[in-house]
Amino acid sequence: MRILNFGSLNYDYVYEMEHFVLPKETISSLNYGRNFGGKGLNQSIALAKAGMETYHAGRVGADGQDFIDYLNRYGVKTDYLMKDENEATGHAIIQVCKGQNCIILHGGANKKIDEKQADEVLEHFGEGDILLLQNEISSTAYIMKKAHERGLKIVINTAPMDENVFTYPLDLVDIFIVNEVEAAGLVKATTDDIDTIIDLIKEKYGDKEVVMTVGEKGAYYIGKGEVIHEPALVVKAIDTTAAGDTFTGFFLASYLKDGDVRKALKLATKASSITVQGVGAAQSIPDIKDLQ
Repeated sequence: MRILNFGSLNYDYVYEMEHFVLPKETISSLNYGRNFGGKGLNQSIALAKAGMETYHAGRVGADGQDFIDYLNRYGVKTDYLMKDENEATGHAIIQVCKGQNCIILHGGANKKIDEKQADEVLEHFGEGDILLLQNEISSTAYIMKKAHERGLKIVINTAPMDENVFTYPLDLVDIFIVNEVEAAGLVKATTDDIDTIIDLIKEKYGDKEVVMTVGEKGAYYIGKGEVIHEPALVVKAIDTTAAGDTFTGFFLASYLKDGDVRKALKLATKASSITVQGVGAAQSIPDIKDLQ
């Protein structure tokens, strides 16, 4: 079994702040760093660190060779990662304050992925393989349809959640991985009550498997006629960047190997609790050995 992550890659420009910038305000940062990020890259590294054979497909700019080297360092295969000499690599501006963050995202090369590139990548994958997607690249709907035609199982993390998600063929999805905000958006809930959101998920996506993280309240699995809750671990969060991506990678790596939902939830919860105690995105993701 191989997993193909057709996902984003961004330079993360991270600013540690006393408070988030307000309208018309100019303030200095307490600290600054440039890191490798993007939900796609983070999830690929989490998958590889969790022991999964992972291929990353996507697009970087002329300035993106460092991403290829970085992914390779962690064992992610980059055979299908394209370098676009006419475009800049995507980037994110991240403010971090008291363990929380807010993010401005520029797609760059991530938004230049076209049907031709999708076809060239997917011809190398088929029955028994897994496709992982997020909502940070172009041609997502086309990639989903072609992957389904080739017999891949489709997993999507609908982050960042927006109306564009509803243009995707969601009926082709096998597993959704979302946080509570994305879950509420997915079912168009008018409340943030978790029980109500779960009921709406069962009603609208009862034939799917849905994994929902809810921060300090832990995580839920809704699928196959059951709801399973895994409590969060109590830790002091320094930076929540990539916590959700860590959860996604470790959950999938465990669940796809042996189908044990409870075990996968526990592993993913533990891994993400370690991530939030570090600083930055990909570099804060633990190795499977750290969890053992």
